[in-house]
Amino acid sequence: MSEITQVKTEAEYEEALARISELLKADYDSPEGKELDRITDLVIAYEEEHYPMDSDPNPHSMLEFMLDQQMVSREQLVSLAGGDAALDAILGERQALTPELAQVLHERFGTPVEELLKNSVGPAAAVASD
Repeated sequence: MSEITQVKTEAEYEEALARISELLKADYDSPEGKELDRITDLVIAYEEEHYPMDSDPNPHSMLEFMLDQQMVSREQLVSLAGGDAALDAILGERQALTPELAQVLHERFGTPVEELLKNSVGPAAAVASD
């Protein structure tokens, strides 16, 4: 594998990720550790440009992600949302998050409950932010 000096294309990005995987157990002060640090910086810069993150968390998207990745079952969320219809309304951004669902997201992602409730949309969001 040739030395990675830039990450400007998707192919270079994939190559850099593969190399990072190979170097993950390197000692920090070793030549491999320094290479890992350098390549990681290149990947972070590429990701910030090509895969920007929203600055405000979207709790509805976070719930969808948890369901998609099977981190939580729909049945678990139904009980926290107050029923099947309520969960559908929350996922469809027609109803604000319940404090119980905000707590689940906080425990999984570390996002403060207050931020999740503030960024939640739906009829109850206006009441929760007062």
